Amino acid sequence: MKKHFEPIRGWMNDPNGTIVINDTYHLFYQYYPDDIKWGPMHWGHAVSKDGMNWEHKKIALYPDKLGYIFSGSCVLDTENVSCLGDGTSAPLLAIFTGHNPLTEEQQQCFAYSLDYENFTPYEGNPIIPNRKNQPGYKKDFRDPKVFINPILGGFSMVLAVGASIEFYHSTNLIDWEKTGSFDIGSVGLKGICECPDCFFIQNEKNKKWVLSFSLCGNETPNIMPYFFGEFDGRCFVPDSFDEVLLLDYSLDNYASVTFSGTSDCQMIGWGECWSYAQNTPASDKRGKMTCIKNISLKEINGALRLSFSPLSAYEPVSYSVSVGDTLSFPTKNGGSLSITVSEDTITVDRTKAVTTNFHDCFSNSAYSVFTAKRTHGGTCDLLIVEDNGFFEIFADYGSVLFSVNTY
Repeated sequence: MKKHFEPIRGWMNDPNGTIVINDTYHLFYQYYPDDIKWGPMHWGHAVSKDGMNWEHKKIALYPDKLGYIFSGSCVLDTENVSCLGDGTSAPLLAIFTGHNPLTEEQQQCFAYSLDYENFTPYEGNPIIPNRKNQPGYKKDFRDPKVFINPILGGFSMVLAVGASIEFYHSTNLIDWEKTGSFDIGSVGLKGICECPDCFFIQNEKNKKWVLSFSLCGNETPNIMPYFFGEFDGRCFVPDSFDEVLLLDYSLDNYASVTFSGTSDCQMIGWGECWSYAQNTPASDKRGKMTCIKNISLKEINGALRLSFSPLSAYEPVSYSVSVGDTLSFPTKNGGSLSITVSEDTITVDRTKAVTTNFHDCFSNSAYSVFTAKRTHGGTCDLLIVEDNGFFEIFADYGSVLFSVNTY
């Protein structure tokens, strides 16, 4: 039984429009049905009751006059502030980036649906224009994630804009005003931001906002930093920090975003790495999603961390590894994936688990050996979800995550 969502055919990357409606998970995703390499982006669509077993739906969004349908998010307009409802059904707005492949203009657009399957493009697109012949044009201007704004009312949008994250506000989901910007250089990072998210999380003692995003152009590709801080309704203000925290400490998890419409905080990502995803062994389809993870807020040694656990439907297997020991898993190429635990670190090594002839990057240990600092000492408790050579490793009670493909 497959545990990780895959397309029926073709190419798939980022999860989009992740939302739960009437106890049903809706997963939209970057999709090109006509090849197993990236191409003109559509939005695929699937639904699930348990978050693991999926029913494929027809393609939700096709490339249009503004270009390819890049990443974005979905909002259920329960108050009909967009005035697009029919008095019976709340409209579902799929808010995305329209990418013109000729001009490279990236503009924010949306389509809407009353049956949550058939979508109509909004006639007034783009809702946030970005023209080359107008002042303020930005080359990288994409991946809108929209969330309810509890301070100002209405909705906020986080948008990836080069080496910064921009914030916008709207009361009707159509007219947007820029309210702030977060420069990743202010926290010591470099690169191009993609697929940002801003969400609220709390436990018995603490209430925090989290800003997360994917970062490309780094010395190590595919990292996903996150920061704790406050959201004042206009922009995110990070707390002071001593280290950059990561959603995942390996490479095969990218563009992770949270679901809207859930009582618990839940997240899903693309279970691949851009450096070699288009070259992996495949015949009729490429790409898969990670499992859906519950996210909790933990205080560990006086510091806050996000902690992850897979949904119960995935039936994770638990292990305990003593300090100084190595746990090994056989892989399909006759090799093994190893997990080694010290008092201070956890190391996952797929050097002997990867068939390397499809891409030369695996001669570099940065693509095969992953090490993270431990958050707990002593014996390391692990939960592992494995499916067809894809290992999701939840270490130290879920505070350290590795997502690792073997081929």
